[in-house]
Amino acid sequence: MFHPLRAAAVAAVLLCMLLLPGSSPASAADGDPPAFTLYGDGARGWGLNSTSIQSPGPTLTVYLGYPVTIALVGIEPAVTHNWFIDYNGNNQTDPGENKSQDFLGPGPALFTFIPEREGNATYKCQYHFNMMFGTIRVVAQMNVTLYADAGLGWGLTNKTVRSPGPPLVFLTGTNVTFTLIAVDSSIAHDFFIDYNADQIPSVGEPKTADFNKTNPLTQKLHLDRAGNFTYYCEYHSGTMRGNVLILGVPTPTGEGFNVDLIPGIMLIALGGVLIFAAVYHIRAVRAAKRPK
Repeated sequence: MFHPLRAAAVAAVLLCMLLLPGSSPASAADGDPPAFTLYGDGARGWGLNSTSIQSPGPTLTVYLGYPVTIALVGIEPAVTHNWFIDYNGNNQTDPGENKSQDFLGPGPALFTFIPEREGNATYKCQYHFNMMFGTIRVVAQMNVTLYADAGLGWGLTNKTVRSPGPPLVFLTGTNVTFTLIAVDSSIAHDFFIDYNADQIPSVGEPKTADFNKTNPLTQKLHLDRAGNFTYYCEYHSGTMRGNVLILGVPTPTGEGFNVDLIPGIMLIALGGVLIFAAVYHIRAVRAAKRPK
């Protein structure tokens, strides 16, 4: 038997669940990737110089998705070492783990890689993992300063402005603070991420307010969509553009049913249930009050 009050209660609970917000899941230079020098010794560990070698070695902090170069120096002239990130903790190099070539002696051996997993992991030498290990922290970029020029493009410094601008990498679900500084005399610039590739800011796309040379801007943007996009200034899109990679689960695109409509459809259906239950209840109360 249908119970209108019970149906209304269930609908109200589901409506609240839909309306509640869900939980969100070394600085990259413009040009050469950020670099570390690590000195390795099989009996002592790792160090940032030859006099600071210890076990565990120094903690390294890098940005997710940005290239990193490590200069690897062996202290013992005839002992083989390497460097890798042991994501699964099994003391072995596995597919998908960043790993350098073998090296020995003063070298140095240069190893460039892109960290693709956020969080803390352990770096090691495969041959001396009991002593040669340390922590590497892979963190999402949360603060970016960009310099703007209508004729030149974007840059991470006022001397490196170019078109296209520097590639940016972020993590979906994060709030990134942008500091935007104009180096030209243009009346206005802005910054937006072009999710739908139409080169104009659209509803739902991360976009800042305007700024110019006398009024720099610091603004936080929420990045809620994963994928490979282009960022622009809407007023100078021909030159002021660059690539931005937002890591995470990509948002489905293409033809077919629009899944973004599902919450709206459910809200309309639940609203209809609530209205029906309320009307049914009012009629039942009136009928009960009528004299028999």
